[in-house]
Amino acid sequence: MKKLKLLVYMSAATVFLICLYVFLLGNEVFKGNFSNDGFAWYFLAKGIFCSVALCLLYLILDKPVK
Repeated sequence: MKKLKLLVYMSAATVFLICLYVFLLGNEVFKGNFSNDGFAWYFLAKGIFCSVALCLLYLILDKPVK
């Protein structure tokens, strides 16, 4: 079960980092300026939501059934 926990948390971190990279790339932060792009904000919100959802799903499924 500990390997599953590590896998879930690593995949949540990977999803968040990919979406954060897309956010920074879409807002042209790497070019030195900042443009407010709606799709970039969508991917940032999606990354946060999916990462938290993966962690919470693991915590819900990990609880023993009484």
